[in-house]
Amino acid sequence: MAIGVLLLSLGSSHRRAQLGGRAVRLWSWITRRALGIHVTVEGTPPPRGSFVVSNHVSHFDVLVLTSLYPTSLVGKKEIIKWPLLGQLAWLIGTVFVDRGDRNKTSLVAEQMRGYLDSGATVTLFPEGTCGDGKHVLPFKRSLFAVPADLNIPTWPVAIRYPDPAAAWDDDTPLALHMFRLLCHTKQKAVVEFGEPIAKGLRRKPLSFEAHARVDGLLKKARD
Repeated sequence: MAIGVLLLSLGSSHRRAQLGGRAVRLWSWITRRALGIHVTVEGTPPPRGSFVVSNHVSHFDVLVLTSLYPTSLVGKKEIIKWPLLGQLAWLIGTVFVDRGDRNKTSLVAEQMRGYLDSGATVTLFPEGTCGDGKHVLPFKRSLFAVPADLNIPTWPVAIRYPDPAAAWDDDTPLALHMFRLLCHTKQKAVVEFGEPIAKGLRRKPLSFEAHARVDGLLKKARD
């Protein structure tokens, strides 16, 4: 599937992002069902060409979200070193962030801007790492300049898992975390899409508002 996307989009990373988002939605839906992950959706998924921000809890987050709507992702550069998954992520147009080199932030923003301009949806996990699934960590603000400059709405999303074992911390090896998740059959996830944040906010206020919206969705679930 990934190779087909690459061949159909030679010479155009923007086209690869659009085709890749659609292909991965199908692949993710099939894989999620095969793994027995049940997803409950609340609210309406974002339309094509949206900028989406979500909290980050588990390695299943990407699989869950990409099974619900076609999107390109923004992920850390280390992902590309993961066997198979890294190559797949590159082929479908993932935007890779080098967290150790802030000078490349402008290149990441430029790629995101190109995707959004071409009508592809971009999903960002602005916490930069996985949280505990109960609280939202502070958002990294730099990439919020993209939707602010393009003057487009931002769609908040909250993802949560009833099973606390789904949460992952950076001290737990990837392979061990995935093994623990797969040992829990019929894993459940709840995804709530909030109302879009109206365009017009600048980078910093937009990041604060997005954080408040995502945190509010999680708090509503706890209450």
